[in-house]
Amino acid sequence: MIVAGAGLCYFLWLKITHIPIPCLFRKITGFRCPGCGITTMIMRTARLDFAGAFSANPFLFVTAPLLLAELIYYTVLRAREKSLPRWNRCFVDLYAVALCVFGVVRNAGAIHGIL
Repeated sequence: MIVAGAGLCYFLWLKITHIPIPCLFRKITGFRCPGCGITTMIMRTARLDFAGAFSANPFLFVTAPLLLAELIYYTVLRAREKSLPRWNRCFVDLYAVALCVFGVVRNAGAIHGIL
């Protein structure tokens, strides 16, 4: 609920001011973090520009339904005062590794002119 509220506030902030929050990782290193492009992806998705949203951050665009399902699952378990099962913790760890691999591949591709 808090994440959704913060996201809505940020969305409205962007619509009114057109001033995005800069990526500190990119400012410091010059490389794109695995999450770079999320704002663009969300804004383009809101305009139903799915090709543009995909190009902004392909990994997160494709896996967003999984993240949403995970968030709902976690919220339901928490409401029932249950903890995450071991398989789910493994899934989340695997997802985090895949996201990091995407970040490395994305920057390697950018260096070589691929992505």
